[in-house]
Amino acid sequence: MKKLKSISPKSFKGSGYLIGAAIGLIAAIAVFVFTEKIALSIPILAGLSIPLGLSFEQKLQGESIENKPGIRKIMLALIALGVLFFVTLIYISKI
Repeated sequence: MKKLKSISPKSFKGSGYLIGAAIGLIAAIAVFVFTEKIALSIPILAGLSIPLGLSFEQKLQGESIENKPGIRKIMLALIALGVLFFVTLIYISKI
């Protein structure tokens, strides 16, 4: 008898990047609404959307990062740095 393959449906390529971009866009719009400074919104968009998009894309495509523990640490550090940058810019703009 043949062994049946279990096929798990995966989302289309690039969906993680779209999710990351959506989160970054929402954060950038929130910063713009609170501070009314477009110069703060652009770095927030770039600082959050790229690392989050990479992280979501790896999770959705099922790529194993367990073989590469350094990449997981880098991704977590990038996400933490983006969130820290976001909070810092909001705090500085309120002063």
